[in-house]
Amino acid sequence: MTLKAHILLGAPGSGKGTQAKRLVDTFALTHLSTGDILRDAVSKGTEIGLKAKAIMAEGKLVDDDTVNGLVFARLLDETRDVLFDGYPRTLQQAKALEDFLSSKGLELGMVVNVDVPQDVLEARVVGRRVCSNNACGAIYHLASKPPKQSGICDLCGSPLKHRSDDTAEAFRSRMGEFNSTFQPLLGFYRTRPTFRSVDGHRAPELVFDSLRQIFGARA
Repeated sequence: MTLKAHILLGAPGSGKGTQAKRLVDTFALTHLSTGDILRDAVSKGTEIGLKAKAIMAEGKLVDDDTVNGLVFARLLDETRDVLFDGYPRTLQQAKALEDFLSSKGLELGMVVNVDVPQDVLEARVVGRRVCSNNACGAIYHLASKPPKQSGICDLCGSPLKHRSDDTAEAFRSRMGEFNSTFQPLLGFYRTRPTFRSVDGHRAPELVFDSLRQIFGARA
């Protein structure tokens, strides 16, 4: 059976990370995120991992070629279908992935975008509150999951904090940068026969039901 690489796309706050974890548990997929792959390569001290570590030590973003090299090396070690979460991030990465899959006799599987309107994403992020106790780290939302006592964590009693990158201004700046690379990426995948989009502006269970139907019907 030919190994397939499935991709889950979505903006920050879309909930795709949570959905990815449920999908890999349900369909016995290998969950691959660039962050995990990067940390693994650095910890193992591989040649490309050391290169990435040196780039990050300078406070720079790891370039596309290095990220691709890490991902492709990991793919060659896999024996079952994978689900990418957070990769590819750029059009260059997407094209390089397709070229690699083709050259190794592997296939691009389902590409699913968890679509959430930007104003909804902003409300999700701005309303988020996080426990200030790092050992706890519980997450709340003022509208959808408020604490029992205002400003206090239900679990450990520590004060809740509003992270500086969860303000409306920070979110809009972050989304501007995100969309500059995401929209070309989305346009690239929309032409693929395995592309699907699901409405992410629903309860998580309903979003997962849609994803489960898509992945359950995959060839």
